[in-house]
Amino acid sequence: MITDTRRQSNPLDLGKADRKGDAGDWARTSETNASSDELRGKPSLAMIGLLLVTMIIGYEWFVSGIAKVVRGGFPAGLADELAGKSAGVPAWYLSLMQSAFIPNAEAFGYVIEVAEILAGVALIVGPLIWIFAWERISDRLRKAILLFIAVSAIGATFLAINLHLANGGSHPWLIPGNAFDEGIDLDSVLPATQSVITAVSIILLQRLHRERTGSVAPPAGG
Repeated sequence: MITDTRRQSNPLDLGKADRKGDAGDWARTSETNASSDELRGKPSLAMIGLLLVTMIIGYEWFVSGIAKVVRGGFPAGLADELAGKSAGVPAWYLSLMQSAFIPNAEAFGYVIEVAEILAGVALIVGPLIWIFAWERISDRLRKAILLFIAVSAIGATFLAINLHLANGGSHPWLIPGNAFDEGIDLDSVLPATQSVITAVSIILLQRLHRERTGSVAPPAGG
């Protein structure tokens, strides 16, 4: 007698395999949805905290720029202000001030006013949209906002570093010479904080771009 040694399919095994496949599909879908939520959904509590810090920094820049415009005299008086604070300025930066900044101080004064106001607006409006409407806007607008925040933070960082050097402030890695001086001046804190804001914005911008590119990529083969 010939015995058929082939293993017959067990409906229970097939059911288990189907459930495993469904579980795997569900896990992959959940992972994709989680990634999408991080980029397009409402911001997490940690992200909201960073956005609030960004808005506070934006408010500081905005008020600083508005004060220069409203009070007047900033562009006209910038040359004398820079010359009066040149005692504590590093030698290499003092040479740059005397050759470029002080002779063109009035033009630089107007640039500083506009730059501070624009940076302030960007660092306030961008996070507000992110907090209250991020899940309802298009990817194109999300990318524009992330780019706007990153560029504004980079510009504000450059401006803060120059203001720190021009004021002859103590470097953040040195202990102040006077016990009554602040440990680290504001123009030293801002570049570090704004660098974090820039990095987060650029990382999320890249992730949005990669995910968008991957979703529209044509299938391989065919």
